Amino acid sequence: MNRTISFITKMMFTAFMIVMTACSSDDKGTQALTVQVKVTMPDGFKADAIYAGHEISLGKYTAITDATGTATFEGVIPDVYNISTSCEITAEEYKNMTGNEPKNEDYIISGSLLNQTIATESTITLQTNISVKQSLIISKIYYAGTKDHNEKRYTAGQYIEFFNNSDKTINIAGLYFGMLESDNTPAYLLGKTPEYIYLKQIFRFPSNGHTEIEPGKSVIVTNSAFNHSENNEIDLSDADFEAKDNKGGIKNNPETPALELIYTAFSGKSEISYINFLTGGSSSIVLFKTDEDIDAWERVYADGKSQGSQYVKMPVKYVIDGVDCLKYKTTGVDKNTKRLYNYIDAGYTNITAINGQNSEVVYRKTAKTENGRTILADTNNSSNDFAVSTEIKPREYK
Repeated sequence: MNRTISFITKMMFTAFMIVMTACSSDDKGTQALTVQVKVTMPDGFKADAIYAGHEISLGKYTAITDATGTATFEGVIPDVYNISTSCEITAEEYKNMTGNEPKNEDYIISGSLLNQTIATESTITLQTNISVKQSLIISKIYYAGTKDHNEKRYTAGQYIEFFNNSDKTINIAGLYFGMLESDNTPAYLLGKTPEYIYLKQIFRFPSNGHTEIEPGKSVIVTNSAFNHSENNEIDLSDADFEAKDNKGGIKNNPETPALELIYTAFSGKSEISYINFLTGGSSSIVLFKTDEDIDAWERVYADGKSQGSQYVKMPVKYVIDGVDCLKYKTTGVDKNTKRLYNYIDAGYTNITAINGQNSEVVYRKTAKTENGRTILADTNNSSNDFAVSTEIKPREYK
């Protein structure tokens, strides 16, 4: 018996050594790599302005930039990665780095590279952008919808939440938000017209209703301000504004103030006057402010087309905040369908169902609590700032 056990033990040890030898082969495709990321400061910054002492993310790996603005990653497994960074600077730091007088209190330096293939040891350049740290941000988007008690598609409870991330009360009367075009192939690829983005709908906050938002508080807009719990949805009876459905397909609450519909690409017999979410995405959104006459902005067809839906050609300079909600496919998220430039949203967010209807909401994560006030993550990168949940409720954050 002992000789048999000894023989089996030897065989098991031999097999183990064969496996270990195979795993430690000199195959360069599986070797861990040393990768460096060199950060380039935004255009307009002084030559001696260096991005030192800040964290860079390379997928699950993180490293801190040195005195040259370079982060070194050890033991990186060859794969496809998203690379990103973000930091806040004060008005004084902005002035020192640029020589320009600041027009705002705080700024964000951020940059990202999506879908970056890393197969060899290399140094990668990461270009950053500068943007203003905003007070009002898009904090929650519920576009997935669900299925009602009859297992039918139910979307009346879709909503957007806007959050005051500052320490001062703000008034949102007259601000706009827009739904970006959501064609399967983007109407215009990023970089084609770098000064513009394309909107299929535009809504404005009216002067009546809940327009003053205290620090750490939010405002909710929805298509139907009712309690939807009987249809596996949430209670939105206390929503602040409602997009009224002119065709009567969605039940509206006469007690809830109406959003002002400024433009919809879907008019005539097929008019869509409610917020046109796509349950599976893309459902990207921008918040913006302008004194210009939006009716004078150009309407265009998708690139190369002369018919179909017309979109508003919006100048990106008016964007306050934006979130790219991309479509989830069987092959994963198609990162080539981004609608927003990196200085607006360096990443993206998404739900995890191809057609939606899974009750998931995308929401900003809590960055910290200061004197009892919740402060949400705002690095202009939705890949870092947002999470997905089926449990979190309106006006809740974690």
